[in-house]
Amino acid sequence: MRETKEHLSINSHLHRRDFPIGTKGVPADGRLEPYGYHLLDESLLLPIAVLNERALNNNLNWMAQFATQSHVKLAPHGKTTMMPALFAQQMAHGAWGITVATVAQAQAAAMSGAERIMLANQLIGKANMAVIADLYRQGTEVIVWADNEQQLMATAAYFAEQNIVLKCLVEIGVDGGRCGCRSEEQVKRLAKLAHALPNIALQGIAFYEGVIGGESAEHDIREFVTKNALLLSQIADREWIDAPTPIITGAGSAWYDVVADALHPWSEQFEVILRPGCYLIHDKGIYQDAQNAVADRATTAQRVTCSVGQDLESALELWAYVQSCPETNMAIINVGKRDAAFDAGLPHIERVYRDGKLVNGIVCHSEKIMDQHLMVNCDKPLQVGDIVVMSTSHPCLTLDKWRYVAVCNDELLVTHWLETAF
Repeated sequence: MRETKEHLSINSHLHRRDFPIGTKGVPADGRLEPYGYHLLDESLLLPIAVLNERALNNNLNWMAQFATQSHVKLAPHGKTTMMPALFAQQMAHGAWGITVATVAQAQAAAMSGAERIMLANQLIGKANMAVIADLYRQGTEVIVWADNEQQLMATAAYFAEQNIVLKCLVEIGVDGGRCGCRSEEQVKRLAKLAHALPNIALQGIAFYEGVIGGESAEHDIREFVTKNALLLSQIADREWIDAPTPIITGAGSAWYDVVADALHPWSEQFEVILRPGCYLIHDKGIYQDAQNAVADRATTAQRVTCSVGQDLESALELWAYVQSCPETNMAIINVGKRDAAFDAGLPHIERVYRDGKLVNGIVCHSEKIMDQHLMVNCDKPLQVGDIVVMSTSHPCLTLDKWRYVAVCNDELLVTHWLETAF
């Protein structure tokens, strides 16, 4: 059948796209070049996820200074952004390596140029082992975690066949938590086995304190961290560590200051590595609350480890349209569960633009979210076509919903896009 002029026009348009068809939050014509798109000129497909470049740089510098002042090294958890370009920036700011949760994420980290990757998980299955072996052959150092003998024996057998010595850490967990050995006896038994296996090189221990909660969380975390450091000392004294300096690694994005402080007495004896992931993007929800607690703890303890100038800033926003105002003081925004995290609170309305200008004096609250709709209650009416700018809580579960994220400056000009690798 002969194509119509309309069909030819559509096909011609699609063939010159730079972004894959169906990508949200990109220019309407699908072109990457030229740059200079403005967030208010309606040339972009809204909703759009946007990162502020100044805030990103601020956060990179803040955490790098914190690490220097605290005498620790950083292996930022890449699962938050899964953006190889941001991994490269973190390494350029002095990161020891990149932490990941899965083998697929390890591949993405290697693509960013990371020469040292920590797989903060057990390595299970021959297909996954094959990927890690391939990364080793390419010159990438991968350190995996182990918490049981069955896994360790299977891993050692596979890497013996590949003639590769795999570096590993014994993971220590807590009752009711995630993975990890539950007793000192189990840790020592596994450490001794790892040292004895010719294709396993034990580097130290790993833990995650973020599953410890309750009113006494800080005290309990300090006790947990100290206990782990003492246990590593015992393992090192028995000469079971196959590394010049034993590694001890912990810390998510909420208690990194407590972990750093608790491990300070061992900072010359061990290589202390922290793994916060959300600091680069930050938010105005749960991680802002956590960062406020960091500042409060620093003030209370009269520590200087957090005195590094401007604090972390929320770098991520979602921009979307008001698409309907079906009831008095109610607006429907064209953003939903497919676009934004909702596990730690609904998107928070930061500001509203109308006809390219900021609208002051409107207070809006998110009431309900569905797949593609956000129901918002406002003290003054919004209008269809208004642009609503939102922040979210828990950046990990916003970013994983986007293939491309725009980066803008303070003048709201998009300078480039970053591709995710979820």
